[in-house]
Amino acid sequence: MDMSMRHTLLGLFLLASAFSGNAQVKYLFESPTAILRPTRYELPIGGSVTLSCSVEGSGNWTILWYRAASFGSKEEPMTEYEGKNAIIVSQRGLYSCRGRSDSGRLTYNSDKAIIKDTLPITAIITIQPNWTQIYMGEAFTVRCEIPGGEGTSWSYDWRPERFTTYYTTNERTFYNVGWEDNGNYQCRGKTVLSLTEWSNIIPVTISFKLHPVLTVSPSWLSPGASVTLSCEIEYPSEGWSYYWYKAIPNMDIKEEPYKYELLPDGSETAQTLYIITGQTHTAAYVCRAQRGRNYYYTYYSKPKFVWSADLYSAASLTVGPVEQRLGYDFVRLTCTGNSTWWRVRKFPENSVPYCSDVWKLRESVCTLYTVISYSDDGVYWCESMSKQFSNAVNITLQDFYSGPLMVIPDDPVKKGTFVSLSCKLRIKKIFPSVAFYHNNKLIQNDSREELNFLAVSKSDEGSYKCQYSGKESPSRYMSVKSAVGPESSSFPVTARMKVVNAVAFILVMMLSMNQ
Repeated sequence: MDMSMRHTLLGLFLLASAFSGNAQVKYLFESPTAILRPTRYELPIGGSVTLSCSVEGSGNWTILWYRAASFGSKEEPMTEYEGKNAIIVSQRGLYSCRGRSDSGRLTYNSDKAIIKDTLPITAIITIQPNWTQIYMGEAFTVRCEIPGGEGTSWSYDWRPERFTTYYTTNERTFYNVGWEDNGNYQCRGKTVLSLTEWSNIIPVTISFKLHPVLTVSPSWLSPGASVTLSCEIEYPSEGWSYYWYKAIPNMDIKEEPYKYELLPDGSETAQTLYIITGQTHTAAYVCRAQRGRNYYYTYYSKPKFVWSADLYSAASLTVGPVEQRLGYDFVRLTCTGNSTWWRVRKFPENSVPYCSDVWKLRESVCTLYTVISYSDDGVYWCESMSKQFSNAVNITLQDFYSGPLMVIPDDPVKKGTFVSLSCKLRIKKIFPSVAFYHNNKLIQNDSREELNFLAVSKSDEGSYKCQYSGKESPSRYMSVKSAVGPESSSFPVTARMKVVNAVAFILVMMLSMNQ
């Protein structure tokens, strides 16, 4: 072919390229591309996969197949599969295909299908520290081992799936864990075209930060007795160490009521028990636990107290006598000692409306009223800003309750009139049970605090008393006198006149409406 002919053909080709929208021209001058599916597949042990190849556009194409044993190696034709649109393979490798027309024209090669096989090796996953109950804020490490895989360059896949990424090291560490780190953890090793089987499963559970529970024994001190502290945690396991503290009154009212000082030899003990000897006064204690190489600490436990009833000159609580105010009983608690600031504390820590735990200057006074609908029973003690605890007093308000009062009219009541007697309780439960007696005979026993007579009679005269909360009122005598003259009716004259006037008014109104 001479040079002019070549230029002519080149011009035609360029012209055809300019009109590439013409399908026939594209068919004449552009090679189509073969399409191979699937492009990735992991063969199970003894498994196979079907590869299919197609050519875009129309025409009759003979499919040619190729395989490379690994990346970088030469592709070899698979002549035994020539002309087949789909083949079944069971070997790992890089597969591709292309089409050949009847005239010998070839398509572009397809993308390579990466087929990996599974080795008869099962990976092993381990966790450090060696526990699966993890608390928020802790750290843990998972490690993937390939038995017999020494000398092979492995990379690793991990589950849960949100963590599945290409990793070249066989360890993963999770710091400051949260809810998103819950899951079943697995791993497997892989090379370029081979995979191990997935490992065993390690179920990791993330829980709220731990609150240990401290118990003290005994709760009340006796001379010469030691005090045993016990720190308990949920889901106990190996690896915990314990810290022991003495609780000290906190002067900053904006913070927690106590701050903590480490006890002697109270750091990182392996035992869950701590024994205190020589304790003579009321005191409060706290514990917490720690584990792991990243030093995860639990919350502090709630303070627990050991109480002493012995008086202590530097700090003392006195319980005043029962007094009455507005007809109700109350008892006064007073803190005194070698400090200028005091507060009264109570266990259990339910709210006491008349007894605040705020700091008070020189002397702290707590007034407990017995006219309340819930119990203020409990252990009371004083605390000072100079870190002192007073003696403790176990108070049962029932012991200070002087009993109910029977309320009866002082003057004799008139026969036939309405009369109401009442029992003044002075201490009241949510569902009171009040008993009334007439001449020592029970006549009413329910939640009513009144004993009513619609029309009192001479037989109602006599001695009355009431009983409530195990205590009895003093007896009171009610006298009944006979009515004299027109007032003998059980309906008073004044009341009868009001009724007559009302009826007359109604009649006048009805007559005026009919006119």
